[in-house]
Amino acid sequence: MGNWSQNHDLVYTFVCVSYLADGEVDDSEKEAMRGNVKVMAPDLSDDDYDAIEASVIDKFIELGSESARFAQYTESLTSLKSLLSSDEDRFKLVKNLAYIARADDFIHENEMAMIEESVSVMEMTDKVSLVKTDSTLFVDFKG
Repeated sequence: MGNWSQNHDLVYTFVCVSYLADGEVDDSEKEAMRGNVKVMAPDLSDDDYDAIEASVIDKFIELGSESARFAQYTESLTSLKSLLSSDEDRFKLVKNLAYIARADDFIHENEMAMIEESVSVMEMTDKVSLVKTDSTLFVDFKG
């Protein structure tokens, strides 16, 4: 994708956590994604978000397999890591991904794996504590 930006990477990570977990994105997850992208990229207009989301979903579909989609998830996280230079910003991303994962009041094992991957890629393993129950996921900053 020629116009792929870090905003695309950001939306892609949220789409992955929403969709790859259980094969669907419900309305609560859609609202959580939009809200969390606005927190992370406050200058992004609604029209820009809609265009980026459409582009991200096209790429997600084109990738075809779960393994290709997960590989892009890791690549997107790696790209975002360079943008998020402080532990606080990286923690905010992990926390926002967890928020989307629990938006439907169920934490799927794939969602947990993706949150764990985000902690690893962001090099926050020793700074973030994850506590999972069936319906929620708590993310605490140990730093």
